[in-house]
Amino acid sequence: MDADPALQIVSSREERMTRIGEGLLKTSSLAIAITALMAGSALSKDAIRICSIDDRSGAAADTGNESYRGLKMAVEAANAAGGISGHMIEMIEYDGKTDPQLSASFAARCAEDDNALLIVGGNPAGPAAAILPIADEYDIPFFMLSAGTDNLTDNPAPWLFRFGPRNAQDAIAYAQLLDEQGFKKVALIYNTLPFGLDSAAAAREHLAEHGISVVAEEGYDIAATDLSPQVLNLKASDAEAVLVFPYPADGARVLKTLDQLQVGKPVIVSRSALLKTLREIAGPASDGILIPNTVDTAREDVQAFFQAYEKAYGEETQPTLYPVIGYDAGMIALQVMARPEVVEAIESGDIQAARTALRDGVLAQAEFKGLQGKEAASYSFADDKRHGSPDQDWFTFTTVANGGVDLVPPDLSKFVPAR
Repeated sequence: MDADPALQIVSSREERMTRIGEGLLKTSSLAIAITALMAGSALSKDAIRICSIDDRSGAAADTGNESYRGLKMAVEAANAAGGISGHMIEMIEYDGKTDPQLSASFAARCAEDDNALLIVGGNPAGPAAAILPIADEYDIPFFMLSAGTDNLTDNPAPWLFRFGPRNAQDAIAYAQLLDEQGFKKVALIYNTLPFGLDSAAAAREHLAEHGISVVAEEGYDIAATDLSPQVLNLKASDAEAVLVFPYPADGARVLKTLDQLQVGKPVIVSRSALLKTLREIAGPASDGILIPNTVDTAREDVQAFFQAYEKAYGEETQPTLYPVIGYDAGMIALQVMARPEVVEAIESGDIQAARTALRDGVLAQAEFKGLQGKEAASYSFADDKRHGSPDQDWFTFTTVANGGVDLVPPDLSKFVPAR
């Protein structure tokens, strides 16, 4: 069948809820559908390669595995509907193991040996930072996922697009919430890796803007097994709440120590507490904590996505940003690939021209709707703005229940200063 080569993202809610491409996972309320129009036989056209580089077996394996699955859902739906102008999408997967050097090596392989059109990945900050100069060296677009360290996009890199929020944006969200709930004094505890240090710096800045004082703070080595000295210092302060910026295993130790020493103050934990690993280790000590999230479970299309995810992988997953961010990055990549100038470059066999056309296509379109954020929010990119998430209408909050198992909407009437 000959047709105009375009990948159309169904924009209206009614269409999203009813149109399902051939081969797409079917659920009665699925809100995500792709229509891909083929031009010529897919069998006669080379595949378009996408590289995924992420932590699949290391400290942040939850983020890497869930994001990869979300990306895979977008790609499989497009392939089932005919690909991009008859070109199937081939995914090449690398496990970076939270190792910056290994991740950088895989990025070079993607660009040079695999002839990939783009790289998707980078949930942990260290590996993401290591991939970035490789993307610049080889002129290949890098769709970075949830790595939150602010300076990764402070100086816009020509081939980088960030899909997750920066740490400063998390800080804007919880500082505003703390202010609205009447908090005036808080304590900080954080690991001394780049994520923890950057998160603490963002917290100080944005809490101060709301007149909230940091009255105690403690850093700790990620390998520390006894955190009682740090936690006792926080308990002795007059802080009305505790903010925690950890990775999963150390975060669980912090929460267990806060519980064992009966600190008795409301706790906010950074988005790392969305990870199942942290909550499994912490168990009941994680119940009641508040976590910033970028997934609004009141959205029908978000609900439908998680139904489809669970059907695809045979397991229930909590509604977090990690599978959604992979899906959104994939959908946006597919949407831009279908632009005529990108298709033309792909079919000319000039991979560098195709990479450039893809990068320029993201900037030309500027805004994209996705499943992250609230209904009115959208990703927005520009030459001088390579983080797509806006400061407003992007965050919701969730809390933990049932011994660390479930993420549920919080009762904010109970989230009040400890006295």
